Amino acid sequence: MRYLYTILFALFISIFSYGNIITITGKVSNNEQQALQYVSIGIINKTIGTISDENGDFILRIEENQIESSDSLKFSMIGYNSKSFLINEILDIQTLIVILPEKIETIPEAIITGNKLKTKVKGTTHFPAPLYVMLSNSELPDQNLGSAIARSFNINNENTIIEDIKFYIYSNYDTTTIRINIYSVKRRKPYKSILNTGIYTQITGKKHDWVHVDLKPYNISVDNDIIVALEWVDKSTKGDYLFFPLARPSVASHYYKYGSQNKWKRFAAMSSLMELRLKY
Repeated sequence: MRYLYTILFALFISIFSYGNIITITGKVSNNEQQALQYVSIGIINKTIGTISDENGDFILRIEENQIESSDSLKFSMIGYNSKSFLINEILDIQTLIVILPEKIETIPEAIITGNKLKTKVKGTTHFPAPLYVMLSNSELPDQNLGSAIARSFNINNENTIIEDIKFYIYSNYDTTTIRINIYSVKRRKPYKSILNTGIYTQITGKKHDWVHVDLKPYNISVDNDIIVALEWVDKSTKGDYLFFPLARPSVASHYYKYGSQNKWKRFAAMSSLMELRLKY
């Protein structure tokens, strides 16, 4: 399976077309005029998008036959209110200025009691089937950033603390950056992020191994089932592949999103190699 994903975010957006390609370039910032990195930018419900870089800059290329005038370009990021623009309203604008206001929200904090907490590890760590999710496409070196996979986790106890996560990755990039997101569940699909800030991990050097991320500093507590997502948001120029192995059969469900603002697709009885350490 090959899944391409892309995401973008913009403050100054220059839009022009040549031939059958529409190119959208720009820069995104917050209310304080600070550049925002890793903003998800894409056509809603389509496989078109990218991610903003460390300066808030981005480039998005779209084939004219891929979109309709009624399509919308959406900008979103954890901790900020999203914005959308109808394509037919912005194609003739030389420079589109987009500012994302910060979203003021709180997430439930972990409640530490005097009772001794139990520790439980949940997830999938075996390789029963030779299945992989390919996120990188060397033909589109920056236009598939924002690809994402996810896995479901059943939560059986209230005030369950998520202490850490580990996942298996294959990558030959000098550096690879993954954004971790945690969603509530609605109709067996990712619904809303329960986080108010992005969680990022940068992987240095070629990696064919487990990646461990300590989540204790984020004080994440959940009461209900969740879906944990891994989103590819950055990479070095040197390298040409990134993929995650899948396990099948599995009691969990596997999800992927082809396009930063596209819908999640669900595959039952399989999952990426991912594990959470929980306390309750």
